Amino acid sequence: MSLRLLCRTVATRTVATRTVARPSIGLKIRHLQSSVPDSSGFSGHDNIKNNTNLEILDLALTKVHDLGWSSTAVARAATELGYSSMAHGVAPDGAISLISHFMDRALDETCIEVDDQLHEFPDTSECLRFICTTRLKQTLPYVQRWPEAAAILAQPQNVPLAMRHLTNLSSQMWYLAGDKSTRIDWYARRSALAAVYLSTELFMCEDRSPNRQDTWRFLKQRFQDMDKAEHIGSKTVAFGEQFGRNLYNILASRGYVSH
Repeated sequence: MSLRLLCRTVATRTVATRTVARPSIGLKIRHLQSSVPDSSGFSGHDNIKNNTNLEILDLALTKVHDLGWSSTAVARAATELGYSSMAHGVAPDGAISLISHFMDRALDETCIEVDDQLHEFPDTSECLRFICTTRLKQTLPYVQRWPEAAAILAQPQNVPLAMRHLTNLSSQMWYLAGDKSTRIDWYARRSALAAVYLSTELFMCEDRSPNRQDTWRFLKQRFQDMDKAEHIGSKTVAFGEQFGRNLYNILASRGYVSH
């Protein structure tokens, strides 16, 4: 099963294509570079608007610590940049738009950061753990507020979006690690990695150990558990349903949502 885009950006982004220096994968990622001419068919006006939206959302991320994942953070950023606080189309779905923007950007930046280091790892498991660690560190600046984002993502109307982000993240991690499997265990492998990532991310939110040492130990143990799992390829995973249950149950167990 091929991936059309290895790193998905916010739908309105102006992007450029960059080839990663890992010949065995031949990976291409897309990241924001507003100075590159657009070839997507958007008009110049659309490009200006898209870049304005990204500028506002990026600044809004710096407001999350104080204002949370909220439309208020977006409005404050727009005002500081000299735009109307009601700037149309910047965050049409409020908090979820800002969370989605962060998740897209964090994945882009993770791909860029790991692209020339993956050859250093002797096996797939170590490679995956390095990618997971790199992505988790993107969340660290927002770790005090991330349970709030997780609770928003767990709301029934947002679970499909959360599922798309997590499945995309898991698929791209496996692809970066060199897995191009199209076997029946494709979903099982990605489901297992998604569960490892999600549980570690939520553990990290509660970790008060120096330099998050307990988080990295927790992540290592989860990978060891995943490696030991037997017959993972013999099961067909109903991934959407499984993800929805797992996300809700993990959040409920930590008191972020009600049972």
